[in-house]
Amino acid sequence: MRKTTNYTRNIASRCVSARVTRAGQLHSRNFGLAEYKTWGAAEKAARQWLDRIRPSLPDPVSVRNRKTKRNASGIVGVQLRHSTKRSKRQRWDHYAWSAFWAEKPGGISWGIGKYGDKRAFVYAAIARRLETADRRAIEKEFVRIQGTREYRAILRQKALSPPP
Repeated sequence: MRKTTNYTRNIASRCVSARVTRAGQLHSRNFGLAEYKTWGAAEKAARQWLDRIRPSLPDPVSVRNRKTKRNASGIVGVQLRHSTKRSKRQRWDHYAWSAFWAEKPGGISWGIGKYGDKRAFVYAAIARRLETADRRAIEKEFVRIQGTREYRAILRQKALSPPP
């Protein structure tokens, strides 16, 4: 895993930019080569500045399971995927509900044509919640919750439908 440094070399501006965001507020400062002479010295000054200000900043908030304005499905880690399928004679659109998480960035999908819109969405929501690609475990959980309050709560979160 790559270590986050919170500073970068801005070659065009000939400075090291140090940045940290907490509670939605950006704290930043530039360390120019005109003052620090070398990249190493500017990076050292940036590290020292960051070490000085971090104790006074609020604790970082995890982005895990945070719903952003880019979320269109209604559930974090669930998205509607579209692809175009082709054969020699025809072309058609294919839609699927897909679940993804850090350990499974490619995700796992359920085709709407095969499972139907609601079932595919609930499968994806279950996969995301359990963070598993084990289809048997997901289907078992689906059977357990089908028709329950939990099932209806998942469907109420659904904010997007595939085109007709």
